[in-house]
Amino acid sequence: MKKIILLLTMCLLSLNSFASPFGPGPSDSDYGEFDKAAKINNLEEILNQAEYNASTVGRKIIETSRIMITNEEIIIGSCWDFIHAAYNRAGFPTNQRVNIFKSKLPGPYVEINKIETGDWLYFINHSYNNVEHSGIFVAWSNLAKKEAVIISYPGGNQSKPGRYRVYDLSSVYNIIRPR
Repeated sequence: MKKIILLLTMCLLSLNSFASPFGPGPSDSDYGEFDKAAKINNLEEILNQAEYNASTVGRKIIETSRIMITNEEIIIGSCWDFIHAAYNRAGFPTNQRVNIFKSKLPGPYVEINKIETGDWLYFINHSYNNVEHSGIFVAWSNLAKKEAVIISYPGGNQSKPGRYRVYDLSSVYNIIRPR
């Protein structure tokens, strides 16, 4: 199980020339309690259930991302670059994505019932200096607290893999969905 969790915490290697809408990201040490995927209880079960319950397009995004993480692939760039690559690999290039909700950093924020597995979310990262961040929604870990398992990438042009993290999604200001 430990080996599976370790493999699931790794991510994507691909050169990518897309500009990032975000600045440098936090280092691994900046994540504090969110630093290890092993801290997500029942990660394998959560991933399997999310894939099973997802729409066809949401499942494809989650499965593709899981493969990228398992293969320990890295994308040098930002959180945006990683997600863009995952969507492209899953067969959803830019012209096959739709904005479900679009606001600005200060809000208003989305009603959480609009979020679906596989959605590309832009949100305020309350666990790291309230900076903007983006990730792929997997599943709710604590709906009452608006906490969810997210496929995340550290960004900041680091040679680090993607990983699964729990984030507070009380401040989601943009949702992109494959179509």
